[in-house]
Amino acid sequence: MTSFKFLFIALFPACICLSQSSENAKLKYADGKELVNAMYDKYEGKWYRYFTFSQEMEFYRNDSVIKREVWHEAYAPGSLVIRFGAKNSRNGRLYRDFTVHSFHEGQAPQQSPRVHELLLVGLDIYFLKPERTVKILDSLGYNLSKIREDDFGGRRVYVVGADKGDERGRQFWIDAERLYMHRIVYTQKEKTNDVVFGDYTKIDGNWIAKTIIFKTDGKLSLIEKYYDIKFPKTVNADWFKPEKFNEVSLD
Repeated sequence: MTSFKFLFIALFPACICLSQSSENAKLKYADGKELVNAMYDKYEGKWYRYFTFSQEMEFYRNDSVIKREVWHEAYAPGSLVIRFGAKNSRNGRLYRDFTVHSFHEGQAPQQSPRVHELLLVGLDIYFLKPERTVKILDSLGYNLSKIREDDFGGRRVYVVGADKGDERGRQFWIDAERLYMHRIVYTQKEKTNDVVFGDYTKIDGNWIAKTIIFKTDGKLSLIEKYYDIKFPKTVNADWFKPEKFNEVSLD
């Protein structure tokens, strides 16, 4: 009995290691870098290049709506322009080349460096070369060596960057079959943002999340609901030029 007990104790760590190795062996991708490459390869030349939409914005504080707005937006690889209120509004933002330009009517535009992480993992990842995406994610602090499987709303997902139970570490959740993003957690201005892409729908053959829910430090802060969604073949290049913001409309 004593001999068996010592044998069990000696073998137990080895069993744990074998079990963990077996779990890791089930994963299709060894790390986040391989997953980024797979996302790019799956949709290279197939993901929508241009995307225009309007959205109803509900801003929350203590689980109550404190403000409602309508925004109008247009996307092109590496760029997103937002107009607050109307399509010809002179109030809004332009994200381009990892810089955010802020416009307030009657004031000089302001700009500052900014990687829009939702754009990077949700859209730009299908256009940037994978090695560049990986470099940017590394610079932002995502631990791409960590990858695991999980469940998200009944769908199998790959989680990159955080262990199970970690709700604050930088991480992104990717649909295992369709390879689009369901969730991303990141830190901005010392606050943890937890963003869920929901209500995925196929429109004109393109997957699009029609509802996006934001939590800040665990509390609901914003719900975006998309409508008038279009995938034009071409768009006005001036939409994405800071110097043209006050001269053009998203019509």
